[in-house]
Amino acid sequence: MQVLEYVGKETMDLLISETGIEIEKARKEGDDQSDEDQLSEEVTFDRCFYIYGGPEQLEELEALASHHALLFNRRKAKLSAEQKSVFDGKLKEVQQIFDLSIEIDAGADSNKGKTIKKGNAGSGDEIKNLHDSSVGKAAEMAAGFTNALAGLAANDIIQRTTGRLDSLHSEGVHRLSEMCCFAVSQLLTFGKSIISLANKTEDEEVDDDKTNIEWPEDVSAKAKIIRINAQTMIGYLEAVSTSFTTGISDVTEAYQAAIKGVTAESPTVVPKKTSVQEKASAFSEHLQADQITAISKIQDGVQFLAHVVLSTSMNVA
Repeated sequence: MQVLEYVGKETMDLLISETGIEIEKARKEGDDQSDEDQLSEEVTFDRCFYIYGGPEQLEELEALASHHALLFNRRKAKLSAEQKSVFDGKLKEVQQIFDLSIEIDAGADSNKGKTIKKGNAGSGDEIKNLHDSSVGKAAEMAAGFTNALAGLAANDIIQRTTGRLDSLHSEGVHRLSEMCCFAVSQLLTFGKSIISLANKTEDEEVDDDKTNIEWPEDVSAKAKIIRINAQTMIGYLEAVSTSFTTGISDVTEAYQAAIKGVTAESPTVVPKKTSVQEKASAFSEHLQADQITAISKIQDGVQFLAHVVLSTSMNVA
């Protein structure tokens, strides 16, 4: 059980060493604030997202968006005033569908988006597998912590709890950034799939790596498929965030019970409970903030696909 306290930190150290990012590891004993600041330097969502390659994928999505916005405007310029108005209306509709903060009626056609081709089985289940393994990891790291603290002295309880909270926070950040990166890469795959389908001729076969979705011809239906998939991935990500904050809460409760028992036996021993509780509270807030950041990046990725969906539909317009 004690080994689990260091899994997240060791993973981060390995990733950082491989990417050449150096971290100052020296810590001042007894300086709680210094410890928290140091941990924030070592494990942040943006740093993990960078290591997993998320920014590059967002940049590629943005480049696709810019290119297809240009194509959209060029093709629209050749249309009649009435046709221009139609496509402007379609663009607004797609952009509204891609606004995940707005509730819309998904419609029957979007059910096609749930049809994942069996030839590419890995991509359909990967986000769920990431969710399942992450939730399981959080539960594993928090499970049995009450027993782990049994019989320990106050200082040992504090040290053990601090280590477990650190690793829960670290692992939670890793998992959220990994899931966010996967979601962005999946959106990029959707965009390339739509482009590939639009560019193929009758005699050509579409690249299997880009055809996990059975795309309908209707622009709005395509947009709704992308929206549904994005919302599903966000739902998994939110569940993982909740599992780690719950784990932090469970560990904190076990700590409080253990400290209460120690102080009841030795009233003269009054450890600093607030430092541990404040750390737990800060870590929970960090994970909530990281969840918001991750969802924002997924939302950006979805919006980047608006012109891709529209411009490819104009090939046969």
